[in-house]
Amino acid sequence: MTIRHFAALCLVGALAACSKPEVQPEAPRPVRSVTLAASNGQTAAFHAGDIRARHEARLAFRVGGKVVARLVDVGATVKPGQALARLEDNDASLDLASRRAKLTAAEADLKQNEADIKRYRELLAQHFISQAEFDRREAALAAARGNQQAALAAAQLGVNQQRYTTLSAERAGVVTSIDAEVGQVVSAGQVVARVAESSEREAVIAVAESQLAEVRAARGFVVQVGQLPGQYQGVLRELAPDADSVSRTYTARITLKDADDSVRLGMSARVYPQGEAAAPLSVPLSAVLDENNRHYLWLLDGKAPQVKRVEIKLAKVSSDTAWIASGVRAGQEVVTAGVHLLRDGQTVRRLTHDPAQPVGTQAK
Repeated sequence: MTIRHFAALCLVGALAACSKPEVQPEAPRPVRSVTLAASNGQTAAFHAGDIRARHEARLAFRVGGKVVARLVDVGATVKPGQALARLEDNDASLDLASRRAKLTAAEADLKQNEADIKRYRELLAQHFISQAEFDRREAALAAARGNQQAALAAAQLGVNQQRYTTLSAERAGVVTSIDAEVGQVVSAGQVVARVAESSEREAVIAVAESQLAEVRAARGFVVQVGQLPGQYQGVLRELAPDADSVSRTYTARITLKDADDSVRLGMSARVYPQGEAAAPLSVPLSAVLDENNRHYLWLLDGKAPQVKRVEIKLAKVSSDTAWIASGVRAGQEVVTAGVHLLRDGQTVRRLTHDPAQPVGTQAK
C-alpha cells in the first residue's frame, strides 16, 4: 500500500468519527390525568369536625364526698333515673338521724301545747286565769307549730342530702365519659359523668372568621362521616356569636337530617357548604403549575395526546384541592402529576385517567 492510499484511508476514518449520531425520537412521557367536573354545589374546602349529640348532660353530685361506687362504664346505655355513681353516705345518714330526732321533739312539744291550750281555754272561761296568761299560752302554741314546721323541713332536707349521694342519669342516653374513680374525693358541682342523648346527631366544626359569611349563606351542607359510604345532608342549627379565646374560631353545629345508627359519637366529619350558585371546578393541588405567582394547567388533546399549558385563576385552595375560578371548563382533561416536567406540545402517554368525578366527593 502506498503512502497516498494510507493517507486517504485515515482521512475517511477521521470523517466517520466526526459525524453526529442519529437522533432517536423522544418516548412519550407517562402522565396521570383527570377530567374536570363541577362538585355538585360544594363551593369551598371542607371543614373538619366530629360527631356529637345535640344534647349532652354534664352530671355532678350536689354534695361533696368520697366516691365509693362507680356503677357504669364509658359507652354504657342508661335509662332515666339509673344510678351512675355513689358517695359515702355515713355523714349524711347521721345528719338525717339528727334532723329526724329534732322533728320528733318538735312534734311532741306541739302536742303538749295543743293539749295545754284546751285546758287553759276552760280555765279562762271559769275566770281562773287572766286573759294575759291565756295569750301567752297561745303564743307558745304558735311557736311550737313553727318549730315543728322548721324541723319537718330540716328533716326533708336531710333526706334530700342523703339522696344526693347517688348520681343518677336525667335522661336516656350513652355515657361518654366518667371523670371519677372509687376512692376519689369530689366537690359539689364537679363534673363526674357525661351522658349524651342517642337521638339527634350533629357535626361540630370550627369556622374561621374569613369563612363566617360563607357558612351563614350556605343553603345546606353535605357531611362525610368517617369512612362511612355515602354522604349526609345537614342544616346549620347554631353558630357561636363570639370566637373561642384560644383558637379564635367560631363553633358551628350542623344537624344531620338523615343520620342512622351507623353514625356514632366521636366519628370524624368533613362538612362541605352548599352555595346557591354553580360550584367552581376542582382539581388536585398537584395539577396546578405555579410560576411567578401565576397558575397554569396542562390540557391533554387527542388520542396520542399532546399537552398544552393554559393559565387559570384560582378561587380557593386547601391542603390537597384547588378550586378554579376561570381559564378552563368542565369536560376538559388535565394532567395531575409531574406538571413541572412538561413543555408545550410534548407528546405524553396516559397512565391512568379518572372519569368526570368531583375531587373530594363521593356519591351516596
